Amino acid sequence: NQMIDALLKEHARNKCADDSDFLKSLEGRLDAEENILSVIEPSVKRRGYGIAAGVAATLVVGAIGVDHFTRDAGFGEQIAMNEIPPTISEGSGEGASVTPEHTAPTGVKEEIRKQANQKPKLLANDVVPDKFASASPMQTRGMALIRPEGVSATLDTQHLPSMNSKIGTGAMPRGGEYTDYHFYRNLGRSPKDQSVIGDRYGALTDNAFKSPWKDPLSTFSVDVDTASYTNVRRMLQSGKVVPKDAVRIEEMINYFAYDYPQPEGKHPFSVNVETASCPWNEKHRLVKVGLKGKDIIREKRPATNLVFLLDVSGSMNRQDKLPLLVDSMKILLKELNADDSVSIVVYAGAEGVALPPTYVNDEGRKAILKSLESMHSGGSTNGGAGITLAYKMAKKHFVKGGVNRVILGTDGDFNVGVTGDESLVNMGEREAKSGVFLSVLGFGQGNLNDSMLEKITNKGNGNYFYIDSLREGRKVFLDDMMGNMVTIAKDVKIQIEFNPSKVSSYRLIGYANRMLKKEDFKNKLIDAGEIGAGHTVTALYEIVPGNAAEAAPEVDELKYQENKPQPKPVGRKVVDSPEMMTVKLAYKQPEATKETESTYFSKAVVDGKKTWQQASEDFKFSSGVALFGMLQRQSEYAGQGDYALVRKLAEQGRGEDEKGHRTEFSDIVRKAK
Repeated sequence: NQMIDALLKEHARNKCADDSDFLKSLEGRLDAEENILSVIEPSVKRRGYGIAAGVAATLVVGAIGVDHFTRDAGFGEQIAMNEIPPTISEGSGEGASVTPEHTAPTGVKEEIRKQANQKPKLLANDVVPDKFASASPMQTRGMALIRPEGVSATLDTQHLPSMNSKIGTGAMPRGGEYTDYHFYRNLGRSPKDQSVIGDRYGALTDNAFKSPWKDPLSTFSVDVDTASYTNVRRMLQSGKVVPKDAVRIEEMINYFAYDYPQPEGKHPFSVNVETASCPWNEKHRLVKVGLKGKDIIREKRPATNLVFLLDVSGSMNRQDKLPLLVDSMKILLKELNADDSVSIVVYAGAEGVALPPTYVNDEGRKAILKSLESMHSGGSTNGGAGITLAYKMAKKHFVKGGVNRVILGTDGDFNVGVTGDESLVNMGEREAKSGVFLSVLGFGQGNLNDSMLEKITNKGNGNYFYIDSLREGRKVFLDDMMGNMVTIAKDVKIQIEFNPSKVSSYRLIGYANRMLKKEDFKNKLIDAGEIGAGHTVTALYEIVPGNAAEAAPEVDELKYQENKPQPKPVGRKVVDSPEMMTVKLAYKQPEATKETESTYFSKAVVDGKKTWQQASEDFKFSSGVALFGMLQRQSEYAGQGDYALVRKLAEQGRGEDEKGHRTEFSDIVRKAK
């Protein structure tokens, strides 16, 4: 009650015009503080009354200015579950345990009901507005408490356990105090968040044909994401219509591995080019550009510093979301060893550390599994705060020369805190400068924010996967683990120069949101995609052969002028060469900084005049996947292609197919319309 009086007196002394001014002022003070951990031994009970008083104070603040909050979805839906206040006073009695029944003194909740026009009775698990709560749920006995920086509190050091006994393992990384993080084991449960209905995809357009006279250079960033293919597969297998913006053709092509040779020499990846006739328009040529990252055997894999950033909000309360996410993490855990460390950060209405950095030895593995198995969903989704905390942990325990990566598992339904795509992308771009890489795992359907997740990885040194089954989890974390976790080259850019005497026009299939300006190729400050160990990256160009100078203008027939062949630009002379084009590449080593100069090399390409029937199995299969994507997008560039041709290309390009992925693709094509 004294604390309640003190807060009210402060409000009165400040003489604010209204309650909202006071609340905004308080918010500013709280937002300026960093959350600090205070680890409390379960047997320490005497601070229970103090905590209850702190909660009461916060509830009164919420009562004073409840109109400051938006009420569109109702008061109860705007707040996170079971949170504690930002200040914790010292208790004055022994034997006081912190339980939900102690969340507020008599009379406080009734006052909140009056102010918020709330008719339903508030129960034991009622909550306080998250604007005034710390980044933790209300803790019950045996749970740790969270404390913002600058809040003083006396720790009972006699009962304060060592960190090793707290997490049940002596396998923690060296060199770290962990008390500047906040910890909790569980989040309070709440109804499933339903603020967003429907999956969200970014608007996507197909690249058009371009003339090499006007645009001799085509520049883009590599992309090793595979989320689009898995998501499209899930929709087709369940009989749903696929939104055309859900189809990113480059991700569908790159879902599959291709038989490119290992790199030789100083570069970390090889470049492989194949040309043949275009299956859906045999008057055109199709060029396949493939990169192959160098293999690293598992025994020589560098040590890893992984931070699992897990969305445990209410929207993840489905079997194909949080439970599947946890099971996928367990698969990855089997691939780690005692040189690797794992941390677990969770976020809902607030963010927190469920497990500090822990080495994956026998004891550490048990602690990690225990933490994973304790996860359950509840609350709103403050993804931005979780991302910030996860990167903070990864940077603090950075392994020089090792794998430093945040693995975010979510449906992307961020609805509190930083929520805008642009803000989240900017956050990811800033954090990427730290040398910590990002893997994003998308889950579920109905509110999947595919657009935002794809944008974050494009700017955040990351890769994006969609997990629709445990089988897909095995592919990402077992079959493709080395490529997905171990980066061998970053900021990888491809620039192709076309010979206008051989190429009338050209079109890059896919990569529409990975295009770069021609000057970006030589700009070391421009971010681009990554290639992992053993990864393959494939891009297809459709070429209209001929002399660009003799090509007809790409305009309607003129009424007052005669159409003439497109003229050569003044002062430009064509060099006599048999080459169709030159493939140029730029990349940096994984540990390079933004200011590090890129490494450049190139490969000339001469058209071998093969037909697609004479081409390799990889050529046939990748072109079949590309055509399938164009048909799903209802693209005007599909030419004479149809699903029968897709099936033919897929069957002829199946090859050995050890994992069965190409066979599965043929099955999916049969389901398509």
